[in-house]
Amino acid sequence: MKSKLLSWKFLLKMLVATITIGCLIATLRNSTLISQGNEKIQNKQIHSLSRTMIRQAALAAADSIIAEDQEALLTLAHDWAKESLILDATIYDVEGVKLASSEGAVSVNQIVGLNTPLSVASIGRQQLIEPVLDGGNMIGFIRLTLEKSKLTAYADHHYRKSDRLMYSMLLMTFIAGIGVAVLFRRKEKTPPVTLMLGGNKS
Repeated sequence: MKSKLLSWKFLLKMLVATITIGCLIATLRNSTLISQGNEKIQNKQIHSLSRTMIRQAALAAADSIIAEDQEALLTLAHDWAKESLILDATIYDVEGVKLASSEGAVSVNQIVGLNTPLSVASIGRQQLIEPVLDGGNMIGFIRLTLEKSKLTAYADHHYRKSDRLMYSMLLMTFIAGIGVAVLFRRKEKTPPVTLMLGGNKS
């Protein structure tokens, strides 16, 4: 009877240990999924913002390209490059001939890192190219280089802080669980000690 009771206790402990390990693995997995979800949301927001930005730039350049107003195109390119998120801006005609560019603008090969070892020049930067249309006809296109690292700096800091808080909470929960287990752990009963007074009489 005693051996059966011990075996049931052992099985119960194994079950509790298995459930605990499973919960820990599931929690860590969900934490990873949350971090990945945050990254996907961030990428979608960046994509939406960048597309809106370059479409507005294309609309602004259309009239100047039609009028062949070189001065206006130069002003547009310089104004775009003054934005903290934009590294440089270049405007081309429909055949790819450069019409205007911001001061210090670099070529596509340089900015995508084709001429640098391991594409170092492209790190933290994003190329945006948008056609400039007039009545549905393409009359040119513009190229903007975004400083992606600046665009994501605030969000990256926020997500890293959230991850640290989340893992700290998991650690505190684990420590609290150990504390509860120790607090409510059953103390083993010690067998009663009998004192025998005097010697055994034969």
